[in-house]
Amino acid sequence: MFGDVETQPGEGALSLSDLADQMDESPELEEEGAPDELDSEESGESEEVEESEEGADPEEEQQEEATVTLKHDGKEVSLKQSEVVELAQKGFDYSQKTMALAEDRKAVEQAHTAAAEVWQQNMTALEQTEDRLQAFVQFMETQVGNPPPIEWASENAGVYLAHKQQYEDRKGQLKEAVAAVEAVRQEAQRKRQARINEEAAATDKALRDTLPGWNDTMLKELGDYIGSAGLSAQISPEFFVQKGLWLLAHKAKAFDALQAEKAKLKPKTELKKVQKPSQSHTPNRADARHGEALKRFKSKPSINTLADLMD
Repeated sequence: MFGDVETQPGEGALSLSDLADQMDESPELEEEGAPDELDSEESGESEEVEESEEGADPEEEQQEEATVTLKHDGKEVSLKQSEVVELAQKGFDYSQKTMALAEDRKAVEQAHTAAAEVWQQNMTALEQTEDRLQAFVQFMETQVGNPPPIEWASENAGVYLAHKQQYEDRKGQLKEAVAAVEAVRQEAQRKRQARINEEAAATDKALRDTLPGWNDTMLKELGDYIGSAGLSAQISPEFFVQKGLWLLAHKAKAFDALQAEKAKLKPKTELKKVQKPSQSHTPNRADARHGEALKRFKSKPSINTLADLMD
């Protein structure tokens, strides 16, 4: 469209005055032709107006866009208004995504806390069950006693069989109670190990996302560093899968390395201390005046300089 505007103006364009002059000079033209020419000329003028209006758009686009000056890191940066709008939109989108991410993290933390509470409740219930079963085991151990002597069979077979059956029943109950205690302990151990594995996986993911350079090599180095302080995973496995332990170990190891570097920069031999001048070495003012008077007398002997020297 813009190319047509550049080629059409000025080719056969007539004003209303020129059209009137032509109509006066050519009276032989038929009346039917005049309106057609007028219409064509008027349409030509309308096209010129439209073309002129369309031609104004590139000029407006060529006008310089307004700029805005912003401060970033203590420096002034000039940006176009469209760039400022684009940056503002990106900042808004980033803020929205950050808020959404924060909400997601909050939801994950809440779910993690709720799961930890449920796990603790289950562990507490298992511990209480184990305590009750252990108490029952101790009671049954006192009730089982010893099997009836075989001599009772010859004296009274019925009494012997009754005592023997009672002994076998109590012995069986004791065995079942011991097995139940062992089953509860194994269940508690299984849940504890599953919890440790979950915590370890969550801690490893969190450290890879937040601690630069976290990998298996760093894990081994920090593990050795923690071990050098006398701490061991066998003592408290739950403690060793916590994120805070590894962050503290990383900071402590970096601090020790910095202290070691500082120690290398210190001089190996101590510098000799400079003693302050004592009062005995401080020149006397009278001696200083006498020396100045002697200099003046030597440079210019006279009665006055001699009097100053003898004063």
